[in-house]
Amino acid sequence: MANLLPWRVATFNVDLNYIVPGLNTQFLGTTRKRSMKLNLSPTIATLAIIVGMAGTSQAKTPITSAQTVFAETDGIAAVEAEHFFDQQKVDTRAFYLTTSETQPKFSPDGDPPHVGGASNGAYLEILPDSRRNHGEKLIKGTNFSSTPGELAVVSYKINFQNPGRYYVWVRAHSTGSEDNGIHVGLDGNWPDSGKRMQWCTGKRTWHWESKQRTEKQHCGEPYKIFLDVPTAGVHTVHFSMREDGFEFDKFILTQNRDFQRPDGVGPAPVVHAGPQPPTFAYVDAPAPTNDAPQPTADANTHQQNGGHQNAAKALAMTASSFTLDGTGFYLHNGKWAAVNPDRNKSGLAGKTFPFPSGKYNVTLEAVGESDGESTYQVMADDRTIGQHQCPLSDKMFEAGSRYNKTWKSVDLTEGDVIKVKATIASKDGQEYSRARWAAVRFEPADDATLAAAQPFLKAAAVAKNEPAKSAKPATSPTTPVSTEPLIQPRGADGDGSIAVSGTLEAWHKVTLTMDGPFAHEQDNEPNPFTDMDMTVTLHHDDGTTYVIPGYFAADGDAANTSADQGNQWRAHFAADRPGRWTYKVSFRRGAGAALDRDADAETVSPFDGQSGTLKIAASSADKDSFRSKGRLQYVGQRYLQHADSKEFFLKAGADAPETLLGYAEFDNTIAGKKDRVPLKTYQAHIRDWQDGDPTWADGKGKGLIGAINYLSGKGCNAFSFLTYNAGGDGDNVWPFIDRNDKMHYDCSKLDQWGIVFDHGTDRNMYLHFKMQETEIDDHHRGHNGSANSVPESLDGGNLGDQRKLYCRELIARYGHNLALNWNLGEENTQSTQQLQDMINYIDALDAYDHNVVLHTFPNQQDKQYRPLIGDKSKLTGLSLQNSGIKDTHWQTVKWVRESTAAGKPWVVAFDESGTAAHGQCPDLGYEGYDGRDSSGEMTYTEHEVRRQTLWGHLMGGGAGVEYYFGYKYTQNDLVCEDWRSRDRSWDYCRIALEFFKDNQIAIQELMPSDEVIGNNLTNGSNEANAKYCMANPGNLYLVFLATVGETELDLSGVDGEFEVGVFDPRKGGDVKYDGTTVQGGSKITLKSPAAGEKSADDWLLVVRRK
Repeated sequence: MANLLPWRVATFNVDLNYIVPGLNTQFLGTTRKRSMKLNLSPTIATLAIIVGMAGTSQAKTPITSAQTVFAETDGIAAVEAEHFFDQQKVDTRAFYLTTSETQPKFSPDGDPPHVGGASNGAYLEILPDSRRNHGEKLIKGTNFSSTPGELAVVSYKINFQNPGRYYVWVRAHSTGSEDNGIHVGLDGNWPDSGKRMQWCTGKRTWHWESKQRTEKQHCGEPYKIFLDVPTAGVHTVHFSMREDGFEFDKFILTQNRDFQRPDGVGPAPVVHAGPQPPTFAYVDAPAPTNDAPQPTADANTHQQNGGHQNAAKALAMTASSFTLDGTGFYLHNGKWAAVNPDRNKSGLAGKTFPFPSGKYNVTLEAVGESDGESTYQVMADDRTIGQHQCPLSDKMFEAGSRYNKTWKSVDLTEGDVIKVKATIASKDGQEYSRARWAAVRFEPADDATLAAAQPFLKAAAVAKNEPAKSAKPATSPTTPVSTEPLIQPRGADGDGSIAVSGTLEAWHKVTLTMDGPFAHEQDNEPNPFTDMDMTVTLHHDDGTTYVIPGYFAADGDAANTSADQGNQWRAHFAADRPGRWTYKVSFRRGAGAALDRDADAETVSPFDGQSGTLKIAASSADKDSFRSKGRLQYVGQRYLQHADSKEFFLKAGADAPETLLGYAEFDNTIAGKKDRVPLKTYQAHIRDWQDGDPTWADGKGKGLIGAINYLSGKGCNAFSFLTYNAGGDGDNVWPFIDRNDKMHYDCSKLDQWGIVFDHGTDRNMYLHFKMQETEIDDHHRGHNGSANSVPESLDGGNLGDQRKLYCRELIARYGHNLALNWNLGEENTQSTQQLQDMINYIDALDAYDHNVVLHTFPNQQDKQYRPLIGDKSKLTGLSLQNSGIKDTHWQTVKWVRESTAAGKPWVVAFDESGTAAHGQCPDLGYEGYDGRDSSGEMTYTEHEVRRQTLWGHLMGGGAGVEYYFGYKYTQNDLVCEDWRSRDRSWDYCRIALEFFKDNQIAIQELMPSDEVIGNNLTNGSNEANAKYCMANPGNLYLVFLATVGETELDLSGVDGEFEVGVFDPRKGGDVKYDGTTVQGGSKITLKSPAAGEKSADDWLLVVRRK
């Protein structure tokens, strides 16, 4: 069909009996239906007609005769996709022909034609294409079909000489994250082996593949897509739509299981019977492009690593990339860590290992010096990799291989903290070396590690060869899913009426829903998330006022309907007192109106000014419910306080999985790292879901809702989650309609999140919002990262429109919950100014003044926290992390005391205690766990965690713990789906919380007082963790004996008599008082029930004034 253009006369061979009846033609711009009966013999004739293909049904009409049968020869058959003889199920989607001169016109269809390189100069595409990436809505039965044969079915006849199993290969083109799936069947049947043909490789080019999507591997597994041909003879092969936008060029059926991917267009089709199908002019493929710089090999590239050319030989953590402030090191000549002998004798610096887990040859690049033989120790967490004494140099200092030290085949885990300790030396006792070192290098030591590290090695080679980059950009890119000003067609605006729903009682969620202006999630002018501002002001008769941001809510039921458009606008309110509340809506439109209250915007009628009253009753909730006790508030003390009951709050719960919201039953949730971090189902917790609990979209959500039921049922009261991790460890959680579109939010997904959070509040759970993580909080990729730009970051770490909108959406949708904190970021590395800006923006927007906390790396606490302490910022709490549970107690004490001394006590929680690899271990016996991690290394037990993390923190004046699960367990920080893996540890948490509650311990009056029991150590030694004390001097002393049976308690200067009780932190129950008393005025000896025995049981002694 060469030269076939609209309005052009074309001459070609057709089967008149098939294609001419009912043929749509265009004549002089008028579309007409023509029925033509031609009695010609033979039926193949030359026909000249005037034809216009663009956008007409002709493009989906078969161009191949029903009598054409293709041939299988020697176990292989090849067929061009456009040579189907029949197409069915075309009402919703259909396969359309594209050639160099025939391009169907559809909207939406965001891809340009890809005729270049297509076999036979033609291909088929399933149109319209309304889902090109993960951000666009998946609509079953429209743009997606998991049912083979449901939509757009094309058929081909093939004569098989050799029956048996045929593996199916397809040549296709995909430009985005979607448009890469299809089904294949035989003789009207759709076997399981033909379902879900899909792959993720070969983007933006014509690519051959033969893979089937499976539950474990969404990008497809080889050898699983095949058809079993039962007999010799003619059979019909079918292909049907799985995803619209699929571009289909050709297919091959082969009996060779190990068939090699063809070069180019593959083997030529062979016709067995019937007329030859039409051919088209071949168009050369466009020249390949590569946007990334191509490095050239040099002395530091590895030329023999399995053929991986232009890859660096080793990965490096340079001294200049470590944070050296406060470590005893300074940076010499911008490249060497060094110790100043006049100030320090040694230095110790650490940095998180950012490379894949595996086996490495580790090299320390030391610097030879003439003054002395410095000594070095390299560690991973607290495990020594090796030690080195650097030989003398005859120069003042010099680098070179003779000063280096390599340790072979070292097992390392991504997330380990690599530490370098260096100590100065002197050869004459007068002049000292400076213990200089340049880098720690990691060379993959086996094939598996080499394969895993290849992307990093190649990136290192590129970085070495490319010129220095310019300064980091001030913001980050965002790519809208649609570039249209407004998505068409439009719906009707509402009339401004407001519906009130919820429980009209204090501390309960009340929702105001307005029938407002129509909008679509993808709208740009105006953008409903940035340029339309609904804000509700509520006044109580006593003068109390709340100003609550609202948000666009699509059709008002998006959690169930997956709607992306509508005219519903919402605000949530949780009143802090009964009585009459008057509300008034402000509704403005203008660029950035929702992000800045001072933006130039106009009021929008009839929505602006709508008002009404709410009559709020006193709460009828159970006295132990948050909805009775009231919102948790920061009141200038170390513990949050319930607004009504005035009880102070201690938390205990789960910090893992950080990818909690990477849940398969949330809309538009995609696993960015499918192999390592698949989406969760929480199958183990479906049994914990109860009748009456919430679900969405016809029963979804039971697994995650059940998990919350389980954790709260164990007596825990907190769980955490990242709300944004694109580009991070998990890469499966974002609130946007697309991973790369940061300015348009997903209404249905966020409503579904809201159902989970509201259920958490109903179950008296503290919600720990982790707003970002270290890999994406600024333009540094992770801990001390050297990346010049991190595209996933919000405004590059600054407070720009992306970050403002993100904060507003979270606060508007979820701020009504009664117990939560806004954590500015996990392992945060933003600058002090960036943090201050974000804190102040949240403070101005969050009418409920929730706890705002910060989390950072263990070795960056001083750097990140001290500039914010006291009246230097509005930060109200810390979320601590360490590199070993032994450091939990003293680090808690440190920040409790420092913040108190600064005049503004912080709420200090410990949310990641333990090494990166281990954290909180599973219960002994869980799925065979015997105390060893996945590499066979013995780890600490649940009992050590109970003593050092749980009680070590609480006895340091901490506000509570959340347990981090490490990397090296099956139920770990990224993939955990079963909280029962730590079942006994949750019991220990409950027991601790019950102790403080049941015994009415006034925790706000206690301070860490280790000195009165002779524990004056401030490090993580065994002695420092043997016993702890919290006290209200002269009134109450809590003495925790972790690993010792007795201790002295200094009551010097204290008068009166004290009774002594014993509490079992392992089994709980009452404090046992047996009449033992002690007299103040001197040091007294306290003994546990196990004193003098070899038992390692821990005990809590309660010494209370009588």
